[in-house]
Amino acid sequence: MKIRFLFLILSFLAVGCSSNDNNTTNNIDFKLVVDGFEYNVPPRNNGEDLGGTIVKVGDKISISVVQGDTNNTDSKLFLYLIFSTSGKFISGNMRFFSFNFYNPSYDNFIHFPSNYFQVSSFNLDEVNKKIQMKFTGKLYVDKESLTSESRDIEIEFNTVYTDNGSVNDPLIFNNIEQYCRANFNSIPWFARFEYTASSFTNEDAFKIETHFANTQATGSYNFTSSSTDNYVKLSKFNPLTLTYDYYNATGQVAYTYREFHGANRYSFIGTFSFTAVNPNNLSDIIQVTNGEFRSYQ
Repeated sequence: MKIRFLFLILSFLAVGCSSNDNNTTNNIDFKLVVDGFEYNVPPRNNGEDLGGTIVKVGDKISISVVQGDTNNTDSKLFLYLIFSTSGKFISGNMRFFSFNFYNPSYDNFIHFPSNYFQVSSFNLDEVNKKIQMKFTGKLYVDKESLTSESRDIEIEFNTVYTDNGSVNDPLIFNNIEQYCRANFNSIPWFARFEYTASSFTNEDAFKIETHFANTQATGSYNFTSSSTDNYVKLSKFNPLTLTYDYYNATGQVAYTYREFHGANRYSFIGTFSFTAVNPNNLSDIIQVTNGEFRSYQ
Protein backbone atom coordinates (compact mmCIF):
# COMPACT_ATOMS: atom_id res chain seq x y z
CA MET A 1 0.00 0.00 0.00
CA LYS A 2 2.87 2.39 0.88
CA ILE A 3 4.64 1.57 -2.38
CA ARG A 4 1.47 2.29 -4.39
CA PHE A 5 0.97 5.62 -2.58
CA LEU A 6 4.59 6.64 -3.19
CA PHE A 7 4.20 5.78 -6.88
CA LEU A 8 1.11 8.00 -7.17
CA ILE A 9 2.98 10.94 -5.59
CA LEU A 10 5.97 10.53 -7.94
CA SER A 11 3.64 10.27 -10.95
CA PHE A 12 1.86 13.49 -9.96
CA LEU A 13 5.16 15.36 -9.56
CA ALA A 14 6.40 14.08 -12.90
CA VAL A 15 3.25 15.28 -14.68
CA GLY A 16 3.52 18.68 -12.97
CA CYS A 17 7.18 19.14 -13.95
CA SER A 18 6.47 18.05 -17.52
CA SER A 19 3.62 20.56 -17.81
CA ASN A 20 5.77 23.43 -16.49
CA ASP A 21 8.63 22.54 -18.85
CA ASN A 22 6.28 22.61 -21.85
CA ASN A 23 4.90 26.02 -20.84
CA THR A 24 8.43 27.41 -20.55
CA THR A 25 9.41 26.00 -23.93
CA ASN A 26 6.36 27.35 -25.75
CA ASN A 27 6.45 30.80 -24.15
CA ILE A 28 9.30 32.58 -25.95
CA ASP A 29 9.45 36.00 -24.30
CA PHE A 30 11.60 37.76 -26.93
CA LYS A 31 14.10 36.42 -29.45
CA LEU A 32 16.10 38.79 -31.68
CA VAL A 33 18.62 37.62 -34.29
CA VAL A 34 20.62 40.10 -36.41
CA ASP A 35 22.80 38.65 -39.18
CA GLY A 36 22.77 35.28 -37.43
CA PHE A 37 23.77 36.67 -34.01
CA GLU A 38 21.16 36.13 -31.31
CA TYR A 39 20.73 38.85 -28.70
CA ASN A 40 19.64 38.00 -25.19
CA VAL A 41 16.74 40.43 -24.91
CA PRO A 42 15.65 40.89 -21.26
CA PRO A 43 11.95 40.71 -20.40
CA ARG A 44 10.03 43.91 -21.02
CA ASN A 45 9.58 46.45 -18.21
CA ASN A 46 12.59 45.08 -16.32
CA GLY A 47 13.56 48.50 -14.98
CA GLU A 48 16.60 48.88 -17.26
CA ASP A 49 17.30 50.78 -20.45
CA LEU A 50 17.92 47.54 -22.34
CA GLY A 51 15.13 45.24 -23.44
CA GLY A 52 12.14 44.89 -25.73
CA THR A 53 8.87 46.81 -25.60
CA ILE A 54 5.67 46.21 -27.57
CA VAL A 55 2.99 48.90 -27.75
CA LYS A 56 -0.33 49.00 -29.61
CA VAL A 57 -1.70 52.37 -30.71
CA GLY A 58 -4.83 52.34 -32.84
CA ASP A 59 -4.30 49.95 -35.76
CA LYS A 60 -0.51 49.82 -35.33
CA ILE A 61 1.85 47.72 -33.20
CA SER A 62 5.32 49.11 -32.47
CA ILE A 63 8.21 46.88 -31.45
CA SER A 64 11.29 48.56 -29.97
CA VAL A 65 14.49 46.90 -28.78
CA VAL A 66 17.61 48.43 -27.23
CA GLN A 67 20.63 46.16 -26.85
CA GLY A 68 24.38 46.21 -26.37
CA ASP A 69 27.35 48.21 -25.12
CA THR A 70 28.53 51.50 -26.65
CA ASN A 71 32.18 50.61 -25.91
CA ASN A 72 32.26 48.21 -28.87
CA THR A 73 31.55 48.78 -32.57
CA ASP A 74 28.05 47.76 -33.67
CA SER A 75 27.32 46.53 -30.18
CA LYS A 76 24.58 48.88 -29.06
CA LEU A 77 21.57 48.94 -31.33
CA PHE A 78 18.15 50.51 -31.37
CA LEU A 79 15.54 48.67 -33.43
CA TYR A 80 12.07 50.07 -34.09
CA LEU A 81 9.50 48.21 -36.20
CA ILE A 82 5.83 48.92 -36.91
CA PHE A 83 3.21 46.39 -37.97
CA SER A 84 -0.52 46.69 -38.55
CA THR A 85 -2.91 44.91 -36.22
CA SER A 86 -3.58 42.51 -39.11
CA GLY A 87 0.08 41.44 -39.05
CA LYS A 88 1.36 43.42 -42.06
CA PHE A 89 4.79 45.08 -41.87
CA ILE A 90 4.60 48.88 -42.20
CA SER A 91 8.06 50.32 -41.51
CA GLY A 92 11.30 49.79 -39.62
CA ASN A 93 14.61 51.36 -38.64
CA MET A 94 17.73 50.05 -36.93
CA ARG A 95 20.62 52.20 -35.72
CA PHE A 96 23.96 51.22 -34.24
CA PHE A 97 25.84 53.37 -31.73
CA SER A 98 29.54 53.28 -30.87
CA PHE A 99 32.47 55.56 -30.02
CA ASN A 100 34.20 55.13 -33.39
CA PHE A 101 32.08 57.83 -35.09
CA TYR A 102 30.52 55.31 -37.48
CA ASN A 103 26.90 54.84 -36.52
CA PRO A 104 25.12 53.18 -39.44
CA SER A 105 21.35 53.37 -39.84
CA TYR A 106 19.18 50.92 -41.77
CA ASP A 107 15.60 51.34 -43.03
CA ASN A 108 13.02 49.21 -44.78
CA PHE A 109 12.67 49.29 -48.56
CA ILE A 110 10.02 51.98 -48.91
CA HIS A 111 8.10 50.52 -51.88
CA PHE A 112 5.52 47.84 -51.01
CA PRO A 113 7.10 47.37 -47.55
CA SER A 114 4.89 44.47 -46.41
CA ASN A 115 6.29 42.38 -49.27
CA TYR A 116 9.80 42.46 -47.82
CA PHE A 117 9.12 41.25 -44.26
CA GLN A 118 7.79 37.71 -44.10
CA VAL A 119 5.42 37.08 -41.18
CA SER A 120 5.21 33.32 -40.60
CA SER A 121 3.16 33.43 -37.40
CA PHE A 122 0.87 36.08 -35.92
CA ASN A 123 -1.78 36.12 -33.23
CA LEU A 124 -3.18 39.20 -31.49
CA ASP A 125 -5.32 38.69 -28.38
CA GLU A 126 -6.82 42.13 -27.73
CA VAL A 127 -8.88 40.87 -24.78
CA ASN A 128 -5.90 39.68 -22.73
CA LYS A 129 -3.40 42.14 -24.31
CA LYS A 130 -1.16 39.35 -25.60
CA ILE A 131 0.66 39.04 -28.92
CA GLN A 132 2.58 36.27 -30.62
CA MET A 133 4.70 36.92 -33.73
CA LYS A 134 7.48 35.40 -35.79
CA PHE A 135 8.93 37.19 -38.80
CA THR A 136 12.06 37.79 -40.86
CA GLY A 137 13.17 40.62 -43.15
CA LYS A 138 15.91 42.99 -44.25
CA LEU A 139 16.73 46.61 -43.47
CA TYR A 140 18.88 48.63 -45.90
CA VAL A 141 21.38 51.49 -45.77
CA ASP A 142 19.62 52.95 -48.83
CA LYS A 143 15.85 52.61 -48.45
CA GLU A 144 15.47 53.00 -52.23
CA SER A 145 17.85 50.15 -53.11
CA LEU A 146 17.49 46.42 -52.49
CA THR A 147 21.15 45.95 -53.47
CA SER A 148 22.54 48.33 -50.85
CA GLU A 149 24.17 47.11 -47.63
CA SER A 150 21.58 45.33 -45.51
CA ARG A 151 20.99 43.59 -42.20
CA ASP A 152 18.95 40.42 -41.76
CA ILE A 153 16.40 40.60 -38.94
CA GLU A 154 14.64 37.68 -37.27
CA ILE A 155 12.28 38.17 -34.34
CA GLU A 156 10.05 35.82 -32.39
CA PHE A 157 8.06 36.62 -29.26
CA ASN A 158 5.05 35.52 -27.29
CA THR A 159 4.26 38.07 -24.62
CA VAL A 160 1.94 40.82 -23.40
CA TYR A 161 1.77 44.32 -24.87
CA THR A 162 0.81 47.81 -23.73
CA ASP A 163 -2.34 49.36 -25.22
CA ASN A 164 -2.02 53.14 -25.63
CA GLY A 165 -5.49 53.75 -27.03
CA SER A 166 -6.82 54.60 -30.47
CA VAL A 167 -4.92 57.77 -31.42
CA ASN A 168 -3.22 57.48 -34.83
CA ASP A 169 -0.24 59.51 -35.99
CA PRO A 170 -1.16 62.16 -38.57
CA LEU A 171 0.32 62.03 -42.07
CA ILE A 172 2.74 64.98 -42.31
CA PHE A 173 4.53 66.34 -45.37
CA ASN A 174 6.58 69.57 -45.24
CA ASN A 175 5.15 70.11 -41.74
CA ILE A 176 1.61 70.11 -43.20
CA GLU A 177 -0.97 67.49 -42.27
CA GLN A 178 -2.16 65.45 -45.28
CA TYR A 179 -4.47 62.50 -45.95
CA CYS A 180 -5.71 60.29 -48.75
CA ARG A 181 -8.31 57.55 -48.35
CA ALA A 182 -10.79 55.68 -50.52
CA ASN A 183 -12.47 52.32 -51.06
CA PHE A 184 -10.90 49.88 -53.52
CA ASN A 185 -13.70 47.58 -54.68
CA SER A 186 -15.48 48.42 -51.39
CA ILE A 187 -12.37 47.65 -49.29
CA PRO A 188 -11.05 50.64 -47.28
CA TRP A 189 -7.61 51.93 -48.30
CA PHE A 190 -5.75 54.82 -46.69
CA ALA A 191 -2.31 56.33 -47.03
CA ARG A 192 0.34 56.09 -44.33
CA PHE A 193 3.16 57.79 -46.25
CA GLU A 194 3.75 60.72 -48.59
CA TYR A 195 7.41 60.45 -49.53
CA THR A 196 7.05 62.89 -52.41
CA ALA A 197 4.46 65.66 -52.80
CA SER A 198 0.99 64.45 -53.80
CA SER A 199 2.11 60.80 -53.91
CA PHE A 200 0.45 58.52 -51.34
CA THR A 201 1.32 54.95 -50.32
CA ASN A 202 0.94 52.57 -47.41
CA GLU A 203 2.23 49.07 -46.60
CA ASP A 204 0.72 47.48 -49.71
CA ALA A 205 1.67 47.77 -53.40
CA PHE A 206 -0.67 50.61 -54.41
CA LYS A 207 0.11 54.30 -54.92
CA ILE A 208 -2.27 57.22 -55.51
CA GLU A 209 -1.04 60.46 -57.08
CA THR A 210 -2.87 63.74 -57.56
CA HIS A 211 -2.12 66.84 -59.60
CA PHE A 212 -3.98 70.10 -60.10
CA ALA A 213 -3.58 73.25 -62.18
CA ASN A 214 -2.64 76.01 -59.75
CA THR A 215 -4.57 78.56 -61.77
CA GLN A 216 -7.69 76.42 -62.01
CA ALA A 217 -10.83 77.43 -60.13
CA THR A 218 -12.28 75.12 -57.53
CA GLY A 219 -14.83 72.68 -58.92
CA SER A 220 -15.35 69.16 -60.28
CA TYR A 221 -13.34 67.83 -63.23
CA ASN A 222 -13.45 64.73 -65.38
CA PHE A 223 -10.13 63.06 -66.08
CA THR A 224 -8.63 60.15 -68.01
CA SER A 225 -5.21 58.48 -67.99
CA SER A 226 -4.02 61.06 -70.55
CA SER A 227 -5.00 64.14 -68.48
CA THR A 228 -2.14 66.49 -67.65
CA ASP A 229 -3.93 68.49 -64.93
CA ASN A 230 -6.71 67.90 -62.41
CA TYR A 231 -6.32 64.12 -62.22
CA VAL A 232 -5.82 61.15 -59.92
CA LYS A 233 -3.55 58.25 -60.87
CA LEU A 234 -3.42 54.71 -59.49
CA SER A 235 -0.42 52.42 -59.82
CA LYS A 236 0.83 49.17 -58.31
CA PHE A 237 4.42 48.30 -57.42
CA ASN A 238 5.90 45.42 -59.40
CA PRO A 239 8.50 43.47 -57.33
CA LEU A 240 9.94 41.91 -60.50
CA THR A 241 10.72 45.18 -62.29
CA LEU A 242 10.93 47.34 -59.12
CA THR A 243 8.75 49.95 -60.82
CA TYR A 244 5.11 51.03 -60.59
CA ASP A 245 2.67 49.77 -63.21
CA TYR A 246 -0.05 52.33 -63.94
CA TYR A 247 -3.73 51.58 -64.40
CA ASN A 248 -5.86 53.41 -66.95
CA ALA A 249 -8.05 55.61 -64.77
CA THR A 250 -11.24 57.39 -65.79
CA GLY A 251 -13.36 59.37 -63.36
CA GLN A 252 -13.97 62.62 -61.51
CA VAL A 253 -11.96 64.68 -59.06
CA ALA A 254 -13.15 67.75 -57.21
CA TYR A 255 -11.55 70.15 -54.81
CA THR A 256 -13.47 72.62 -52.72
CA TYR A 257 -10.56 74.53 -51.23
CA ARG A 258 -6.86 75.11 -51.71
CA GLU A 259 -4.74 76.40 -48.88
CA PHE A 260 -1.88 78.71 -49.79
CA HIS A 261 1.55 78.01 -48.25
CA GLY A 262 3.60 80.65 -50.10
CA ALA A 263 5.82 80.47 -53.22
CA ASN A 264 3.14 78.88 -55.40
CA ARG A 265 2.63 76.01 -52.94
CA TYR A 266 -0.83 74.79 -51.98
CA SER A 267 -2.72 72.04 -50.24
CA PHE A 268 -5.70 70.90 -52.30
CA ILE A 269 -8.67 69.49 -50.39
CA GLY A 270 -11.38 67.47 -52.12
CA THR A 271 -12.87 64.16 -53.27
CA PHE A 272 -12.50 61.66 -56.12
CA SER A 273 -13.93 58.51 -57.66
CA PHE A 274 -12.80 56.57 -60.73
CA THR A 275 -12.52 53.24 -62.48
CA ALA A 276 -9.01 51.82 -62.90
CA VAL A 277 -8.23 49.12 -65.47
CA ASN A 278 -4.94 47.27 -65.70
CA PRO A 279 -3.84 47.65 -69.37
CA ASN A 280 -1.92 44.36 -69.14
CA ASN A 281 -4.86 42.44 -67.67
CA LEU A 282 -8.26 43.85 -68.64
CA SER A 283 -10.01 41.67 -66.05
CA ASP A 284 -8.10 43.51 -63.29
CA ILE A 285 -10.55 46.34 -62.60
CA ILE A 286 -10.63 48.46 -59.44
CA GLN A 287 -13.61 50.65 -58.62
CA VAL A 288 -12.27 53.49 -56.47
CA THR A 289 -15.06 55.20 -54.52
CA ASN A 290 -15.50 57.62 -51.61
CA GLY A 291 -12.06 59.12 -52.17
CA GLU A 292 -10.98 62.01 -49.94
CA PHE A 293 -7.69 63.89 -49.94
CA ARG A 294 -5.67 66.76 -48.66
CA SER A 295 -2.75 66.93 -51.04
CA TYR A 296 0.31 69.20 -50.91
CA GLN A 297 1.53 70.50 -54.27
